[in-house]
Amino acid sequence: MPDRIFHRRRLSRKIEAAKVAAGFAPQARLPKGTKLPVSNNRRKSAATLARLHARVANVRADFTHKLTTRLCRKNQAVVIEDLRVKGMLANDRLARAINDVGLGMFRAQIEYKARRYGTRLIIADRWYPSSRLCSVCGRKNEALTLKDRSWTCPECGTRHDRDFNAALNLKRLATATALPVASPSGNSGAAAEMVSAVVGKVTPVRDDSVEESGQEENSAHLCARF
Repeated sequence: MPDRIFHRRRLSRKIEAAKVAAGFAPQARLPKGTKLPVSNNRRKSAATLARLHARVANVRADFTHKLTTRLCRKNQAVVIEDLRVKGMLANDRLARAINDVGLGMFRAQIEYKARRYGTRLIIADRWYPSSRLCSVCGRKNEALTLKDRSWTCPECGTRHDRDFNAALNLKRLATATALPVASPSGNSGAAAEMVSAVVGKVTPVRDDSVEESGQEENSAHLCARF
């Protein structure tokens, strides 16, 4: 990230210098169709920045493939939240970090891999109060805000870490929704989706390391489609 910022600023300075050389103010908007002179140094800076962006994109895609493959191969059910990413990007302090995570890529990959490996995918509605619910007694904390990273339940007195508490609530939601012995009633705010047929048996679990790529297809783990 620091390297990208450094090279982006360096290229920006070269573009501003080219504007001045062409007779424009540094911050001026160029008329449509205007072409600035391109120096060799500017061309090299643009190529360096492009290589950095490509490397970051490749690293992100590789990590997401490995993680989603491991989740689908080693679990009978996976739960994710349907987040409104566009609204989250409106926060200037969080926008860059959220973009770097690649939430849309993660969801797209886990959906098709759940079909491939016969994993049950549960999508919690965006209004499901995973952070606000006490994972011990079930009381809903209406006063919880985004800046509150931990809170104490006024009902049972349990001290919660915001993210860990949300994970426990989502785990309970997935268990109650996906397991055949549990009743799906009472799970308001969640939608369960069987994305592929299990054909009468549990998908085999393999002890694969996280370094394995998720882009290959293993026929032993493909679900029957006919």
